[in-house]
Amino acid sequence: MENNEEIITKDDKLLSLLCHLSMIMGGILVPVIIWAIKKEQSKFVRFHSLQAIFYHIAYSVIAGFFIAVFMIAYFSTLGIYYAPRPSYHTGPSTAMIILLVVFILLLFLIIFGAIGYAVYLAIKSNKGEKIKIPVIGKIIFEKVYGKG
Repeated sequence: MENNEEIITKDDKLLSLLCHLSMIMGGILVPVIIWAIKKEQSKFVRFHSLQAIFYHIAYSVIAGFFIAVFMIAYFSTLGIYYAPRPSYHTGPSTAMIILLVVFILLLFLIIFGAIGYAVYLAIKSNKGEKIKIPVIGKIIFEKVYGKG
């Protein structure tokens, strides 16, 4: 065995799996706690817990931005809804209904896409793979394992 080869235990794989599955249950605290406990003992767990933490942060920022854009768009259409119109026209405007349907569909896509990718990462980490999430994964890998 070479010096740079790492021994990955079943516990390391399980903890990495839990870090990624925390997207479904437990939230960001699970990978933070696992990182704090195991950061000096296992590079594998440190790598996956840091990825899970940053994945949670990225997901929260994207979801927050999406909700903020929706709220701005929604409240801007309220002017259309409360604009004077014939008395026979009651209820929300067509623009509001379309906006709401598009928002709900995109929100489901974001939520289920994020959960699906987290499950994929969990399965890969449980197999002992050092799979990297786009953008931040390479940076975390180099910080934990060094360049090369």
